[in-house]
Amino acid sequence: MPELAAAIAIASLGAMLFFSAAIAPTVFKVLPEAHAGSFLRAVFPRYFLINGLASVVAGLLAVELVAATILLVSGAVMLGIRYVAIPVINKARDQMLTGAETAKTRFDTWHKGTVVLNVIEMLALSVAATILLV
Repeated sequence: MPELAAAIAIASLGAMLFFSAAIAPTVFKVLPEAHAGSFLRAVFPRYFLINGLASVVAGLLAVELVAATILLVSGAVMLGIRYVAIPVINKARDQMLTGAETAKTRFDTWHKGTVVLNVIEMLALSVAATILLV
């Protein structure tokens, strides 16, 4: 099962890289800001849910303890972003649009945090897949 776990981790990593490098930047270039925001607001919960579940499944299939731990923790973080951070970010964004003064700081802090965690997740998936395939 380590090869299947690695394949799932690599597929998730590929989806994350494609979304981060191609989809998200393109959305802001071709759609008006309000539409881009609405689109990404609909996509990001699914992005984190699907990639989080993929990491958990890969972690359950991994036979190597370190790789399994990395994948399970990564999955938990992604699901945490989905169910905790995204609602906070969305609420802060809504408050920004109504002129709440502290909302921008809260939005920026949580958004930057999720971006950093997303990069860490990509690195973690790479490490776990490498462990499983070596």
